[in-house]
Amino acid sequence: MAAALRVLLATVLVAALAPPAAAAPKKNPKSPQETAAYWSVERMKAAKPRERAKPGGGGGGQPSDWSRYTVPLVGGAYAGENRKNGKVFMTIDGGNYVCSGTAVDSTTTGVSLVWTAGHCVTDGPGHEATNLMFAPGYLNGATPNGKWTYTQLDSTPGWEAQGGDRFRYDVGAVRVINAANPGATLTGTVGTRPILFGQSPVGQRLVSYGYPAAKPFKGTQQYACASPFRRWDTVTLADPMQISCDMTGGSSGGGWFLDANANSVGDAGEPLVSVNSYGYTFEKTTMYGPFMSGTGQARVLYDAMK
Repeated sequence: MAAALRVLLATVLVAALAPPAAAAPKKNPKSPQETAAYWSVERMKAAKPRERAKPGGGGGGQPSDWSRYTVPLVGGAYAGENRKNGKVFMTIDGGNYVCSGTAVDSTTTGVSLVWTAGHCVTDGPGHEATNLMFAPGYLNGATPNGKWTYTQLDSTPGWEAQGGDRFRYDVGAVRVINAANPGATLTGTVGTRPILFGQSPVGQRLVSYGYPAAKPFKGTQQYACASPFRRWDTVTLADPMQISCDMTGGSSGGGWFLDANANSVGDAGEPLVSVNSYGYTFEKTTMYGPFMSGTGQARVLYDAMK
């Protein structure tokens, strides 16, 4: 009897410690053309920033070692690596929202993959995004590189569970298709960025990109923050990472890139290592992003969707 009880207790303990089961990716019930048509210029400009903030805070970085700047245009449009950053539009629980995202590498022929924040694709079972569309190189209502609508989207079990530590798992992945040219790929149209898991940010500089839309920003163009890694939130390696950045809602899901040459630009070949996730109410110049470990839920999500 005692032995059976020990086995039962061990089973319960293992079940409690195990990560929640992953839900199946959500598929788009509409055609790519229907989804793209939903996003008129008026709807795109009226969509609200999708943002997450935690109460408290009060820390921040030093103004001398970080910067936030407007991403430059070339001939009136984004060029090079900046075309791979884009704006993400979605409907969640009846409201239209905007986030940011990045075209990332895929190993499956014909698959176009976007990496963003978990809260840009779902707030848990029954609250998944619909009408999701990625606009690489978006600029003030224009989608010069096409409207890429989702075929399926997913997040991590940790984010979908909406537990107390969910921000550790706040990443999302979206497979997309070009509504006007279904045979096109992100790789062939704008190119994609490498993604790296398990990279410690300690002692590194990072560059974060996004389309902030909450005041004082308007969501019309890209901005970037270049900052050294600050600290973990709170103390451990598995916690989200902090950088200095004053981008607001709408920048959620924008990529963080390892600034290997410390030139404050996410150059070609420099990998995506996190995304804009959340800030604290009283920290106006900090941003937090999940640490994507080499064997964690973010990596499992990527492997399943790439």
